[in-house]
Amino acid sequence: MRGWAAVPSGLVVRSGELHVFRARLDPVNQATGEALGLVTDEERAVAETLGRSGDGWAFLAARAMTRRVLGWVLGRSATSVEFCRSEHGRLALVDREVCFSVAYVRGQQLVAVSLDSEVGVDVQDDDVVYAENLHLALTEWEQRLLRRLSPSARHMFFLGLWTRKEAVLRAAGYGLRVPPDEVDVLVEDGAGTVAVPLPDGAGVTEVQVRDLPGARGTVAAAAAAGPVSVLHTWAFTPSFDPAYCR
Repeated sequence: MRGWAAVPSGLVVRSGELHVFRARLDPVNQATGEALGLVTDEERAVAETLGRSGDGWAFLAARAMTRRVLGWVLGRSATSVEFCRSEHGRLALVDREVCFSVAYVRGQQLVAVSLDSEVGVDVQDDDVVYAENLHLALTEWEQRLLRRLSPSARHMFFLGLWTRKEAVLRAAGYGLRVPPDEVDVLVEDGAGTVAVPLPDGAGVTEVQVRDLPGARGTVAAAAAAGPVSVLHTWAFTPSFDPAYCR
């Protein structure tokens, strides 16, 4: 599995490509400073409900960083990046120029971007406590494999499966409205096609999922609802100009 390369100058997102950007996230420093100029009043109100420290600041820092990444990809000011909600409630660009998905945990954020396919990304860290009842999120076959492992190995195995499920269900567009125990994400060598049953018996859709290189103590995965010709993983280091991404 390749690592995270520096973002090249003049990067262009092409059809069939899946790009995932990883950025360092310091909620306290970023959300109390220049990042506040990149969030809306509505987002500040959401942060207030989450608390002025911890989750609230992390939410603001993540929204600001998402605008920086998307602004860089689109070649325009981060302040011009406007969000809306899709028909299924997921975050989207008002102008729909690219599809994207966001996840963040413990000092890092991932932003997955595709030109023409809905995408999903997830990252989890080992602070999540494995409990026996979590097996209810797994398919029967996944549960069987889990039981064969030693207790010490079950935790990371479960997190790997869970990140794939989250990424796949986000890419499919329905999130946890599709029961995760109905989605088998056992793929060979960390990449493959997953069949996702749609709500209300509306059929099945196929989603491509791939594991991502994780930082120490984390696991991550990205997925796309369309064919993926190549996966790029980039380390994103923005300038701290509040208006521009490059």
